[in-house]
Amino acid sequence: MYSEERNKIPFGYSHPFNLYIFCQPQRIIVSYGDYFREMISELKVKILPGMTAAEIKSVLNMKIGHSVKYVFDKLPGQPLCSKVLQLEDYPYYSDFYVKSNPGSESDKWLYEYFAEMVQQHTCCGVFDNDVLVSCSDAPGMPYMADKVQEIGINTLKEYRGKGYAVDACITCAKQIIRNGKCPIWSTKITNIASQKVAEKVGFIKWAEVLTV
Repeated sequence: MYSEERNKIPFGYSHPFNLYIFCQPQRIIVSYGDYFREMISELKVKILPGMTAAEIKSVLNMKIGHSVKYVFDKLPGQPLCSKVLQLEDYPYYSDFYVKSNPGSESDKWLYEYFAEMVQQHTCCGVFDNDVLVSCSDAPGMPYMADKVQEIGINTLKEYRGKGYAVDACITCAKQIIRNGKCPIWSTKITNIASQKVAEKVGFIKWAEVLTV
């Protein structure tokens, strides 16, 4: 399918997605823009029904992004220790951000981003001895922002493997649902840890996506 959207830079990104291939076992959807218009006949020969995303990558001789998209199913019923952060928690969040991003500094934009998440109740974290060790965030949505919200998560390295990320993300998903939106999840095909968190939070794999 030709789409004008492929020629535009989506909100939250620095470049357009000239080619977007949505792969499910029962279908392959190829969306392309002007950059690939003259090559689409060649792509139709190479991309055949029933191919997996990995097989498509192997026949397209170009640099391709490969991600996994998840759809929300249901929340698990486990007890939680995470909390929804409030504005007064900013010092904890600022310290967490600097620790999570060595070499960075917390400045005005970070507070504004934090305040926006607090307003939407999507900044949810786990504390250990008054230290914020795992925290969700809410990336800007390029499409359907009034209907869906993706969940981001980060955990300090020394606190990983304790289930904190799952805990924080479940709380975040609950808040997104209360906001009248559907939680969504996406991650790189190589990020197995993120995929495991998604499945424990209540997401199921929806598709693999290839992008140029």
